[in-house]
Amino acid sequence: MRAAFAGIVDYAGLFPPATCSMADAISSYNTYRRSPDRWMLGRFIVAASRLDELASAFDASGIDVPPAEPWQISAVLGADVVGEVGRVHAFRAAGAARGVVVDSIECKVTSPRQVEQVVDQLPGDLIRHLEVPMAGPYGTLVAAIGSAGAHAKVRTGGTTADLIPASDELLAFLLAVVSHQVPFKATAGLHHPFRGSYPLSYEPGAARAMMYGFVNLLVATAEIVRNGSSDEARDILEERDPMAFEREPDAIIWRGRRYGDDELGAVRQRFFRAFGSCSFREPVDELAVAQPA
Repeated sequence: MRAAFAGIVDYAGLFPPATCSMADAISSYNTYRRSPDRWMLGRFIVAASRLDELASAFDASGIDVPPAEPWQISAVLGADVVGEVGRVHAFRAAGAARGVVVDSIECKVTSPRQVEQVVDQLPGDLIRHLEVPMAGPYGTLVAAIGSAGAHAKVRTGGTTADLIPASDELLAFLLAVVSHQVPFKATAGLHHPFRGSYPLSYEPGAARAMMYGFVNLLVATAEIVRNGSSDEARDILEERDPMAFEREPDAIIWRGRRYGDDELGAVRQRFFRAFGSCSFREPVDELAVAQPA
């Protein structure tokens, strides 16, 4: 199933609920890059405002990066887009020598007009992920993102229950990206392969909430690509029984519907590119447990 899950986890250990120190996040990412599960590891996610801190911590770490395998960094912009794009340019000028390369940038947008304004300010040679609001309508906004040659980004959870979108909202987003042929990534709330009730943080006694699973999200996207069906895709997003997803070496079967690794791999390449998670081991280890013997 490497076609379905290769490079799917962007490591966001600097962000809640993990909120690792820069030194710890760098050390963890380096460890993951050297692990047997590195094939599932995507980019290192960092706020653009912390790029100088990343550079200093990386130099202090003494980590040696093979020139042929640079770290791929995605920089998340805040409100000061122009100023933080300047930080990205400065980091890129020196980062290649370290073996650390910013090749992706992320920022929030709320309207087609803002998409036009923001894209003009972002480096055109980077992958540009534009995060949409939790509530739609998504049609014109996703269309504008696609027309600008950018990728969409959707928030699927957070450290409080109100940050988890309703299934109808997430479904509407998926229908929009497939309709307009726009690649996307997800962020937050996808630490687990399958939908279920999980703690919202790592604090003892943390509140729990119903969260989406990244397998649910992948298969729901595949269903929309295959049939354009919203009813079945909604059912897949809301599926709470992990046993409803049968695993084969080259397919996932959901309640009798078979999605082969070639089909899922194509969905990954064309649409669902990655999801950000403050934990790498949690989604990877839980998926391994779900693998057939």
